[in-house]
Amino acid sequence: MVALNRRQFIAGTTAVIGTSIAMTGKARSADAAIEISSTWGADKPFQKVVDAFNAKNLGVTVTNRFDGDYEAVTAKAVASIAAGRPPAMMVTGWKFGYFAKRTLGARDLREINAAKAEAILANFRSSVLPLVTVDGAVIGLPWAMSTPITYINSEIWKAAGLDPNLPETPDTKWLYESARKLDAALKGKHPTYRSPISLSNNEWTSQSFIQNAGGFIINPDGKLSLNSPEAIAGMSEYCAPAHEGLWLPVSDKEQVAAFQSGALAICTTSSTLAITFPFGAAKAITTKFPGLPGHPRKMNSGGNFLAVYTRNKEQAEASLVFLEFCASKEGQALWSQTGYLNTSQHDIPLINEFMKPAAAQLADGLTAETIWPGKRGLEGQAVWRKWVSRMLLKETTVADGIKGAHGELAGLISA
Repeated sequence: MVALNRRQFIAGTTAVIGTSIAMTGKARSADAAIEISSTWGADKPFQKVVDAFNAKNLGVTVTNRFDGDYEAVTAKAVASIAAGRPPAMMVTGWKFGYFAKRTLGARDLREINAAKAEAILANFRSSVLPLVTVDGAVIGLPWAMSTPITYINSEIWKAAGLDPNLPETPDTKWLYESARKLDAALKGKHPTYRSPISLSNNEWTSQSFIQNAGGFIINPDGKLSLNSPEAIAGMSEYCAPAHEGLWLPVSDKEQVAAFQSGALAICTTSSTLAITFPFGAAKAITTKFPGLPGHPRKMNSGGNFLAVYTRNKEQAEASLVFLEFCASKEGQALWSQTGYLNTSQHDIPLINEFMKPAAAQLADGLTAETIWPGKRGLEGQAVWRKWVSRMLLKETTVADGIKGAHGELAGLISA
């Protein structure tokens, strides 16, 4: 990812910062129809954003088309682009930024209308704008941003006699020692407790450990940098509770179910779950993601951006009309109901107090989740996840796993 000077985004647009962008008149004489390939169905808050926009009758009608998860919508886009029918817009995962620009042809918003694009982007925090900048092009609206934080089952924590006053910025030494105390106090003695900790068996939290150890999976220049002492150190710390028997690696879906049922005491996962976890049986309390002792924290984000893919001039301009509303305070306030972080300049209250650790991590600065380069970059996530599982399950040593993952990913990225 390449950072641009903020003046390139906001020249002449300071008056719009912190206010809703005015919608002036109809965009064109007849309605332009925009279909968005989306990861959200009609029951999600994104539909409320679409409905509120359509109600303004600005000469653009938007349809939200649910196409599945990030991988599914991207795969469908590959097929439709190959057939000469690119989606007008698509909800695109951060991790597919390079792929979106270099393979799918995501548009530079400034290329469509420079003045309007700059005014839209001026509504967002300067720290998130580089995350939607690839090869010098601004390829979307920094829309949905989450970050992994730590959730603790307060009932189990209390039953084990642990201090309910959590450290504001925990590290793995504190977290793993707490897990050992939980296991010693509750194993075989508590009706629901089964396991003390789960750090999420996926590519996202493992990236956090590598970055917090000073390493990278993909470095800021877009190069694979996995085979390093720092990556080995980060993954060794990540795997440690699994190798010690404090963590039984399961899928994300199983982890969520285990935590909600009271079988799991501690988990690290997306900050968006702060809208449900604290209000279920687990009565979750939250704190930041654990750092590594002796290392500066460097946390990552997850989520997606709203990108324009159509080559049709009218549809592209109509897409900017919708993005203008999305960037406004009204659009952002509707969107905040999801539990995603507020990346805008608008003053929008946190959805609840359990989001505070996530908001603090955003204020500290977040990188994007791993953005896989190359024409086959779409496959990179699955390859890394496979090697993460092998390291967790002791099918390979961490050093050999890092070496193996680096070798396989290098071939994939260069293809």
